[in-house]
Amino acid sequence: MFSNSSAQYERQSIDTVVAFTPGTKQTSGQTPAFFPKNIVGVPDPRADTAVPVTDPRSVCSIGYGGTITVGFSNHVVVDGPGADFTVFENAFLFSSTRTYAEPATVEVSRDGIIYKLFPYNTQTLVGCAGVTPVYGKADPFDPLQSGGDAFDLADVGLDSIRYIRISDITSVVLENPQHAFYDPTLTGFDLDAVCTHHAVRAPLKSALATIAGTHSIRVDVRDQQETLRIYQSNGTLVDERIVLQGSYDIPLDRLPAGLLIIGLVHNGVLITRKVLR
Repeated sequence: MFSNSSAQYERQSIDTVVAFTPGTKQTSGQTPAFFPKNIVGVPDPRADTAVPVTDPRSVCSIGYGGTITVGFSNHVVVDGPGADFTVFENAFLFSSTRTYAEPATVEVSRDGIIYKLFPYNTQTLVGCAGVTPVYGKADPFDPLQSGGDAFDLADVGLDSIRYIRISDITSVVLENPQHAFYDPTLTGFDLDAVCTHHAVRAPLKSALATIAGTHSIRVDVRDQQETLRIYQSNGTLVDERIVLQGSYDIPLDRLPAGLLIIGLVHNGVLITRKVLR
């Protein structure tokens, strides 16, 4: 667990794409010529309440029903005062009362396996990303100035995360002509950037080695006391124990068949290896 009382926060943007399953209707910015460079860093400074940035060099369309998982390779986002990170899309105002919004749900994870979903409302779109226009010339690390949709880890009961999963749900608007945000030209969520002003350096990784044998899995723990966890590929936890430095044989007949994920929890970060049983 992370203690934030004396944390020296850093300002960081996502720098890693863990997974991307594009949706339909829109493919702008998805080719290697643009992606993933177009989603790392800060929002396009040309963005404004009435100016949706569509340049594929700056924005990647996730698409209608698409999902992307992004993260921080060397940092952890911690629960600090107020909102902890902001997701920037290219929502814009097209009248004094109407917003062109292509919403997405947001889930977060400490270990890349178990995710927690931020609560959201399909009618008001409160709790979704892709709803609030971006002020591209404002400080992107200050959610009170930057626009975009900000999220507080306290709302899902987490003190730190490294991974963020964004899933387009534009269908809840497009399939309902009576929806307050309805527009027949909606094509799905477009990601510009994700920024945090509550980042801290990730702890050094503990070393972990695994060898799958005929009757057991040999786990070599090379550091101090750790928590060893074994998950199925769907994220179900099947074994958890405290281990000290040394080698451990885990009988295979105790474990379910299929792909298993062996992990050590080190200072709140899960280091994993995959084993096929």
